[in-house]
Amino acid sequence: MTTDGSGSGSGSVRVSVLGLGAMGGALATALVKAGHTTTVWNRSPGKADGLVALGARAAATAGDAVRAGDLVIVCLFDHASVHEVLDPLSGELAGRALVNVTTTSPEQSRELAAWADRAGIAHLDGGIMAVPQTIGGPGSSVLYSGSADVFQRYEALFDLWGTSAYFGEDAGLASLYDLALLAGMYVMFAGFMQGAAMVAPAGVSAREFVSRAAPWLTSMTGAFQEYAWSRN
Repeated sequence: MTTDGSGSGSGSVRVSVLGLGAMGGALATALVKAGHTTTVWNRSPGKADGLVALGARAAATAGDAVRAGDLVIVCLFDHASVHEVLDPLSGELAGRALVNVTTTSPEQSRELAAWADRAGIAHLDGGIMAVPQTIGGPGSSVLYSGSADVFQRYEALFDLWGTSAYFGEDAGLASLYDLALLAGMYVMFAGFMQGAAMVAPAGVSAREFVSRAAPWLTSMTGAFQEYAWSRN
């Protein structure tokens, strides 16, 4: 395996990013800064300006973006928007590598994988365990499932965004892990906010409460191991 993220030893991948919301923009920024030949597209104008200033190329249409890249990254609003953008471009995508990091359900990820397979598109699904500001930093990770060939070919490039983990050929597994991990996070935040609301009437500020809540919750995560072993 190469270490430059290109799969060919050339040092630069021709990569296109469709969708420049906060997360798509962060992914594209990391690619541009690493020296990859990056083409970007967004449905609404203006989102690409900052990336172009860094060295990216803005495509006028999604089709132009797809034709410019060997690797196509899709980070859109939802599953429906992915099909809305990609369905007319299935012929253009054939023979290319497609990585969808749009948040979808496991069933939707598998459906997209089946669609891609029928069109001759190598497909990999990704679940991003990070917020845009932490992409490429400590603690950022991206989960992948689907085409093993695509993952192996571009693993070094994926590592620009965070630690990469591959879960196998079932395209729905990355999404399943993504949603399961988020479920635990959302409940934790909801619990903290409920606790802060409970002590507020006594004059305890959220800043004061967090000084006790954060170490307490951190220490309690140690019980996960015991629970997991008892379940098996």
